[in-house]
Amino acid sequence: MCAVALAAAACTNSTSPAVTSTTPAVTSTTPPVSAAYGEECESFTVDPEHAFFAINDTYTDPDPVEWETAAPGDVGLDEAVLEEAAANAALSGDIASLLVVRDGKLVFERYFNGSDASQANNVHSLSKSILSLLTGLAIDDGTLELDSTIGELLPSELVGEHGDLTVENLLTMSGGLELSEQDEAHYEWERSDEPGEPSFVRAVLERPSVTPPGSEFAYSTGLTQVLAAVVTEATGQSLCTFAAERLFGPVGIDVEKWWVETGGYFSGGHSLFLTPREVARVGQLVLQNGVWEDQQLVPSAWLEESLAERWDLGCLRFQPVHQGYGYLWWRYDRGGHEVWNASGFGGQELLIVDDLDLLLVLTHDTSDVEEGGHQQVSGPALLRHYLLDEPAEKGASTCESQTFGVHTIRPDGTGRSQISGWPVGAGPSSWSPDGSSLAVAMDGRDLNSEIYVLATDGTLKRRLTHDFAFDAMPAWSPDGSSLAFMRGGPAQSDLYRVNADGTDLVQLTDFEGYEHSPTWSPDGTRIAFVWGHEDARGFGESGQLWMVGVDGSDPTLLLDESIGYPAWSPDGQHIALEIRGDVTRIGVLDLSGGVVVDLGGGYVPKWSPDGARLAFVADRGGNLDLFVMDADGNNEVQLTQDEAFDTFPIWSPDGDTILLMSRDDR
Repeated sequence: MCAVALAAAACTNSTSPAVTSTTPAVTSTTPPVSAAYGEECESFTVDPEHAFFAINDTYTDPDPVEWETAAPGDVGLDEAVLEEAAANAALSGDIASLLVVRDGKLVFERYFNGSDASQANNVHSLSKSILSLLTGLAIDDGTLELDSTIGELLPSELVGEHGDLTVENLLTMSGGLELSEQDEAHYEWERSDEPGEPSFVRAVLERPSVTPPGSEFAYSTGLTQVLAAVVTEATGQSLCTFAAERLFGPVGIDVEKWWVETGGYFSGGHSLFLTPREVARVGQLVLQNGVWEDQQLVPSAWLEESLAERWDLGCLRFQPVHQGYGYLWWRYDRGGHEVWNASGFGGQELLIVDDLDLLLVLTHDTSDVEEGGHQQVSGPALLRHYLLDEPAEKGASTCESQTFGVHTIRPDGTGRSQISGWPVGAGPSSWSPDGSSLAVAMDGRDLNSEIYVLATDGTLKRRLTHDFAFDAMPAWSPDGSSLAFMRGGPAQSDLYRVNADGTDLVQLTDFEGYEHSPTWSPDGTRIAFVWGHEDARGFGESGQLWMVGVDGSDPTLLLDESIGYPAWSPDGQHIALEIRGDVTRIGVLDLSGGVVVDLGGGYVPKWSPDGARLAFVADRGGNLDLFVMDADGNNEVQLTQDEAFDTFPIWSPDGDTILLMSRDDR
């Protein structure tokens, strides 16, 4: 049975009665819209200050939907695992809700940061999957076809040269236009008194074609706004009214806010405001194959077609997960299960696992996202690490080779083997002085990156950090009593120290910019690191070599050059490092004289415990491999020479073994 679980003080909601049927029975394919819904749609008006997207605000639903509840154990889920997941999610300052539904019952419901069941947030691009359902309804009615062109339905003054774009092109993000999702959020326009200006639809369709329609996947919110206009013209109703009659009304969803563009079209792929339970109802409708209270609201054939993979998007970077795209639905192979995903900016997630009759809803407040520092819990990571067991009969993921494995090898290149069962996402950084443990940064297990201690076979021993900030690059102190590590983002991070049992967390640096890659002096009194303050594209950017005392005192510049990945020598007299320029080379800094000796091209140098040799990685033939050389750069020996990508060597304290990370991209 799936080890689904979630952390909550109460996984059942004793204050919420079981669902009673307050929704009128649907007796035809087009049930009448209620007066309340008609008035509500009319109340949603254009905001001239926000021409293309709604502001990230929140609204209150005065009558939240009800749901039948159950305890996790009643549906085969592990409450302790759920407790752990929610405790980690609660570290985020922006998460609003976390809901799990199984077998049609709400088995876990937790709200955070002042949110509750009545709070409706902007679900952003999660709206796109709802637009897919509405498009299917219009097609089932016969008012629209997959091969209908926008030139047949939209005013010619809007369509321009793109009249041949089809509904299917819009559903599959393959319009072929010169569109950038980032650019769409910052379209510029001049204010105009002309009716319907500025127009999001016009702004999109003014872009030139760069590829033939249907030939290439290019994600674009603009295309879904065009599709919203197409559905509106095809049905002769506003998207709001059509949705209220055919979808939202029958399942008991009462929209609190819906953005309207100046041309009068409701948004199709963004800026819809729903409560978490309302999002869950959309997911439950899909899980029930389009049936709600014995009425077929959405044709099952349309769900089958729209949830099928239309684009193979390959493997997610460094994850054993295959990604695809259907008709405005993301698809994943996670843990041996097929997952359907409606996903929105800032952490709005509806994840559906059909074979487990399971859905997960995760929402975030995005009102402060423009200020930076948004703390987004990953719905897919939560699902994979806390809610899915991989069925053995389904076999390994086709993307398994895209992840890093951890291998051991002798310093002479013999005896290479992979550590089986090593946790996915755990990157080893430092071997404990007593040889019994490895310090790792584990990304994803706890919905962010935390520092853990593992046994040398990959078995989990203990977690050291508990913060939503990104923790990485741990380094053991020479006596094994504590570890230094970096905390923060690529452009702004600081160094911290924590005891080996997770107690006594101390911040060591607070420079402007990023500090990372700590390395201890052999006497344990100082820590050298990289400090930089340039544009950061990722973790581990170049910077100067600095040093602080073990308590953070006396910051000192050691080398004013662009360097990376320093490593203090066992005799305390030298620091090996990357010299970064047009070509990255390995250098050794003499701390007494300040002179750097260039040892040749390579990356990530690491001293052997006796200080006689350096392990490093280098590209000597089109692929990164592991090498060892004497401390003066002589007697270079290549240890690996296959097509795998080998990197980040770590010596065992006895010098008999080198640990490395390896990935086969073939």
